[in-house]
Amino acid sequence: MATPSDILKKHAVNQISYYVEDLEKAAREHSELFGSGPFFYMDPVTNHVNYRGKEVDLVMHTAFGQYGDIQIELVQVLSEANPQSELGHFGFHHFSNWVEDYDAAIKHFADLGFSPLFEFTSGQGLRVAYIDTYDKWGHYLEIHAPIEGFWNMIKAASENWDGSDVWRKIGA
Repeated sequence: MATPSDILKKHAVNQISYYVEDLEKAAREHSELFGSGPFFYMDPVTNHVNYRGKEVDLVMHTAFGQYGDIQIELVQVLSEANPQSELGHFGFHHFSNWVEDYDAAIKHFADLGFSPLFEFTSGQGLRVAYIDTYDKWGHYLEIHAPIEGFWNMIKAASENWDGSDVWRKIGA
């Protein structure tokens, strides 16, 4: 059986995510307060997700920046279906761990009594789950396979960044 060390410690925490009301405003405020950034945003995306056993369309608008070695994800939900709102407030929502074996990670958490808040497969085929650790830890945990190319692009943009042009569109 895989141990937590096998499943989670290889990559450790690589991203902290915040549920926000206004994506651009939050990116600018996070950058101003912490020096994080620049933030790269993409057009809103609709994902068909399994949210606590129900199939729903979740429309999310996201932006990604860097704070040292940690990626910052900001999430604004634009759909009626809104798993982020279970938090009860805007702010810290989850941290992300890359996992080599998605199914083993899901089983590991299930064996410990933690089920997914929601799961989906991205348009690029990436399987993603938000594990509901809220009652125990006060936040959720996102798991998916490593996406080093994207992570490295965001990190590289932060290196020697002079603080200007905080808000950037991915691909622009």
